[in-house]
Amino acid sequence: MLVRVSFAVLAVVSLVLGYLGLAEHLAHSTQYAHRPLDLLYYDLQLFVINSAPVSNGGPYPWPLEVSRFLTPAVTGYAVVEAARLLFASEIARLRARRRARHIIVCGNSPAARTLATHLSAEHRVIRVESARSPAPLVAAGLPRASRLYACADETAANIATVLAASQVERRTRASLEIYAHVSDPELGEALRDRGWREGLSVDFFSLDGVAAKQVIAAEQPDGERLVVSGLSAFGRALLLELARRARQRPVEVTVVDPDGEAVVAELRARHPFFAVHCRVTVVPVYQPEPGVHLVFVCHDDEERALRDGLNAAATVDATRGTVIVRMAELAGVGEMMVQHGQEDRLRFVGVLDMASVYLSERITDSLARAVHRRYVRDQRALGQDERVNPSLVDWDDLPDTLRDANRASAGDIERKLELVGCRLVPSLEAVPFAFTPDEVERLAVAEHERWVAERRADGWRYGAERDNQRKLHPDLRPWEELGEAERQKDRNVVLALPEILADAGYRIERR
Repeated sequence: MLVRVSFAVLAVVSLVLGYLGLAEHLAHSTQYAHRPLDLLYYDLQLFVINSAPVSNGGPYPWPLEVSRFLTPAVTGYAVVEAARLLFASEIARLRARRRARHIIVCGNSPAARTLATHLSAEHRVIRVESARSPAPLVAAGLPRASRLYACADETAANIATVLAASQVERRTRASLEIYAHVSDPELGEALRDRGWREGLSVDFFSLDGVAAKQVIAAEQPDGERLVVSGLSAFGRALLLELARRARQRPVEVTVVDPDGEAVVAELRARHPFFAVHCRVTVVPVYQPEPGVHLVFVCHDDEERALRDGLNAAATVDATRGTVIVRMAELAGVGEMMVQHGQEDRLRFVGVLDMASVYLSERITDSLARAVHRRYVRDQRALGQDERVNPSLVDWDDLPDTLRDANRASAGDIERKLELVGCRLVPSLEAVPFAFTPDEVERLAVAEHERWVAERRADGWRYGAERDNQRKLHPDLRPWEELGEAERQKDRNVVLALPEILADAGYRIERR
């Protein structure tokens, strides 16, 4: 901008100097007219190096000498700038094609814009409004990109983007991760793992499905009286997630929806695990009851959801009741109400922001959160609390060093699974899986070696007694030198993998 302003000023200066110089030079000329309009005409011709009064050489008055060199420079800049603007889009495409490891976000939906904003904080992001064919993706540099998000409002457009991406040849050995939004969480489950070509990792997600997973992971309801009001995509995803996480006994839920019986029957037919692990009572209208602990208001109509949420907040259990309301466009309004103390029992799920954060973190962070949740649960079962172990806090409250340690552990899961011919697959249902004894031993050794390398890289050394201040640990030695109790710790990590992955929405399968 400063350069453009400077050249505009130079253009005015050269025009003024040219006029003054020509007026002085032609004041007594009989060959050239020197009316004001004639002088202006000759002055303008200086910009195209075609002004007759200065075509035969000097000497000329100094203002004219300066102007006849300055005006062609201004003209040259104008030509270059015009060409740059004319070919800006093509230059951008060429730059995009040469980029590597960037991220492409397709779609002009609120979800696409929100996701791109989250990702831009740490990554190079290219926005593409529509990509139903390979050409826009190639222009955005897909052959060298690391991730592609298809986030248009229409499911069909996102599936078309995935198909278009599968036709683009890669120019790097690194695989391409594709995340495509579908409106129905169950459709995304059906589309996963459909034999995409090598080098493509394709995952279908729904904003409501991701948000439901995050909400239930954060709440971890166990024995609370639950109400789900409205079987929108978010409401259905909540029911399935509650059933998937049910462990020792079925979860009991009251569903408020006039068409709830038909929807619940369909869920039972599609997902046998849902019929086993979720007992549903359907009522057409919400009748406030004392003692209800958690109410999920799931309507797609956000004004209705806000109204029902406010009404429900006045009826939940006074000691530990919470009303969680699904929001998208109006999430900020709801949060503003809570911040101003208008209703302390209300919480709002902003599906756009929540899903964007989750997706921008990628698989590693979702697994890292699951690893941490399992660790917290196991340590609390042993009687520990935050006073004894400061790391027994929510993920968002963990120090960066401990988050990185969890990420390192989660990031190595796929590598270890490859060692025994397995892989992880997104899955709505928790499918039983067990490693063989030989596989457990092999993976336990791999986990110990990973842990040793991580600790040594952080400056830890072997010591007979553990000393966190001096970074000494008695387990920093080869597997063969460990005692049986120390080896069992690593075996337990391996044995817990199926449950940890199920907690994050994945299952293990053999190749």
